[in-house]
Amino acid sequence: MEKEFRPRRPDSIPERRDYTPKGRLRRIYHNYRGASLTLVLAVLVAAGLFAATSAWAVNERLTRRVTEMTYLKDTRSLEYVRQKEAELVRQAAERERALAKREEEIAPKDRPYLVVSLAEKRVLYLKGQDTLYKAPVAVGSGKTLVMGGVTKRFVTPRGRMAITHKELDPIWVPPNWHYIEYARKTGRGIIDMSNASPGALAGYPAGRVPVRGGSVIIPPWGSPQRAHKGVLGVAKLEMYDGYYFHGTDDESSIGTNASHGCIRMRKADILWMYKNVPVGTQVYIY
Repeated sequence: MEKEFRPRRPDSIPERRDYTPKGRLRRIYHNYRGASLTLVLAVLVAAGLFAATSAWAVNERLTRRVTEMTYLKDTRSLEYVRQKEAELVRQAAERERALAKREEEIAPKDRPYLVVSLAEKRVLYLKGQDTLYKAPVAVGSGKTLVMGGVTKRFVTPRGRMAITHKELDPIWVPPNWHYIEYARKTGRGIIDMSNASPGALAGYPAGRVPVRGGSVIIPPWGSPQRAHKGVLGVAKLEMYDGYYFHGTDDESSIGTNASHGCIRMRKADILWMYKNVPVGTQVYIY
């Protein structure tokens, strides 16, 4: 077989090819341009996928970490709330035991007595372990009225009282604050005639708030205008300091904080109390 004849490059002709890595890359790119572009594109795509995957992994780790921190924090918060609720329940139970013990110490053992719960708005007539009667009530509203620089708050007092008097079809003799409150509600002025003679307002209707022009008149003590019928319902049981169990002309208020300090009851309930609760009965309000 004959060898292919290749003329030898004369030594006088200088070598023009670049054998450095940079030159070789240029020749490869020139001779294999399509394949080179495909390879470069593949490398770029792979690099992009790697960067995206890495970012996703970092984000997932961060999300899990934040979720873990939030969960642990919420768990600690819930545990704190649970502990506080348990402490409140324990304190309430201790107060109930203390009240029960105190009631056992001071409550009559051989005769009935009344217990009024301001929170539950309920009265119980008890004897020993037996409940003889129970009924819903309305108690003090808690509202305030400022008169002459003095603030009066309409609350039902807590403590130990007793029934001192009973009366059917009672007449209410309003204190001065009733007329001041009425004047402020209706936007009127006030004329104080409480120290005038009982007949000073002759001609004004009895049992009504007297009004003259744009002013409410505080009527004289002992005058017919101070005698209001029906406001206290069909009966009342008096206690100390002007506080009563009594009926009402607004039975929708029963079960609420609505009174000026007295304990309101429905007609049937106050009549039962009038018939069955004797004068001298102890009353415990808490």
